[in-house]
Amino acid sequence: MKRAGIIAAGVIGGWFILVWLVIRPLTDGPVVDSWIYAESVRWFIRTGEIRFAGYTQAMPAAQVLWGAAWAILFGASASSLEISTAVLGASASIMFYALAIRCGARRWQAFAGAALIACNPCFLFLGFSFMTEVPFLAALVASHLAFANATGENEVRWLWIAAIAGVIAFSVRPFGGIAIAGASGAILFDAWKNPRRDYAAFAMKLAPFAVATGLCAIDWIYFTIVRTPPWSLRLNESHLPYLFAVPLAEYLRSGVLNPLLWIGIAVSPIALGALAGGRAARVIGWAIAIYAVAAILIRINPALPVTPELSCFGGCANVLQLHEVPNRFRWSGWGQWVAMAIGSIGAGAIIEAARGAVGRLTRPSLAVLIAVAMYFAVSIPLWMFNDRYDLVMLPAACLIVALAPLPNRLPAKALTFTAIGIMGLLSMGGVYAYQRGLAAVMAERDQLLRQGVPRRAIDAGYELNGLDLYRFPEKGEDEFRDERGIPMITSAKVDEFTIASRVLPGTVIVRRFSWPGPFGVGSRDLYVLKKGITAQPITHSATAEAPGR
Repeated sequence: MKRAGIIAAGVIGGWFILVWLVIRPLTDGPVVDSWIYAESVRWFIRTGEIRFAGYTQAMPAAQVLWGAAWAILFGASASSLEISTAVLGASASIMFYALAIRCGARRWQAFAGAALIACNPCFLFLGFSFMTEVPFLAALVASHLAFANATGENEVRWLWIAAIAGVIAFSVRPFGGIAIAGASGAILFDAWKNPRRDYAAFAMKLAPFAVATGLCAIDWIYFTIVRTPPWSLRLNESHLPYLFAVPLAEYLRSGVLNPLLWIGIAVSPIALGALAGGRAARVIGWAIAIYAVAAILIRINPALPVTPELSCFGGCANVLQLHEVPNRFRWSGWGQWVAMAIGSIGAGAIIEAARGAVGRLTRPSLAVLIAVAMYFAVSIPLWMFNDRYDLVMLPAACLIVALAPLPNRLPAKALTFTAIGIMGLLSMGGVYAYQRGLAAVMAERDQLLRQGVPRRAIDAGYELNGLDLYRFPEKGEDEFRDERGIPMITSAKVDEFTIASRVLPGTVIVRRFSWPGPFGVGSRDLYVLKKGITAQPITHSATAEAPGR
């Protein structure tokens, strides 16, 4: 067993090293919102204060401390902090393997579940960033694993470790509280079904999680009451009453079907193995039902999405946010129907696997399922519909299929791992495309700067505008006043020079350059634009030929 675990850990760690070698060099620039958290790390190193930009909602104090500790050893550049998250991503995948084994999964299914997490397009893309999702998942899985280890004479010690990991997860994202709630729920369920209830013993088991709940409350009070929370968080809190004005049909469409199909796509490689077993007819039956509901909703209103986003996949059009890039990923044409079919089959496999796993539930696996059920219930009314938010449910979905009674034959295993490998290649290609595309945009920004254009006159896209133009105001100053006028962050204005994905009205083309596709296959045209009405000839930038420099 230990040898199998070492091999699994080596393969997963080797996968992240391989991805790093393929996408090198990592561009010294931010991935989506990671400029916010990286700047908080640099501010903490300079001042000793944990502080977050006004244009943010998450306040990941634990991630800032992790980033600062890493930066002391390896530097605080964007690429260095991205590697720090990749380490956590590999660790989360390895810990999931151990968790699945502790929950009773076969070794090959536990490894398949861990590989599905490591090869997921959203997880891998954000794994080479300084975003909060992967650090949060690492702490969440660590809490679940510690709870699974809580047996025998060291039970209470492991329960305290599980509770501490839950607090760390909470201090990255408040949804970390689900780990504490899941463990507490599983302990209470144990107490309820045990005819010889030792209330003192159960109270001792619950004590770590009661303390953890108190620590989470202190964290929340400090950052939202004692300290003035970011103005963006306050603004969004004022919008909460509008959530009750959304029709129930839209919650069904975007809050239930959308994440269900996303999770179905994410675990579809294992679902293929399920189709080779004796439950194939039931899986197909569930898939047909899900597909039919989705198709009906599309026919009712084709303009509203049912098929899930892939907005955090590096190969998608809007992952590098420039002017005239759509705000959300939308499936269209035949691709929508294919994605729905794959997602429906995967979702049907999860439902059928859950039915088969009910009789095999243990206290650790029950804690995971309670936690994900609570997250799902809370995320729907908060309108958290995006693949970044769906990612939180991935470990639970992978655990369900890892516990399912899949065919234990070589053809089923070969089919499963081949499909996981294909998913991994697609994911790696997306990370490559983003890194090279960001490098190309940064090169165009630098060329404008060398020409004497002030940085304030350049809209280089959301990520780079945040990196270059946002500055923490001095204490006592009006934060929002200092943050106004940053394109794509606190302003929708078109600057004197704009890097965009298409030509904007009232601008002329200065240069055209390319965003390379996955592994350099294919490309998309991007433009450096200047305000004006006189046509100018298009020039091709040298950076398009060597975007990785």
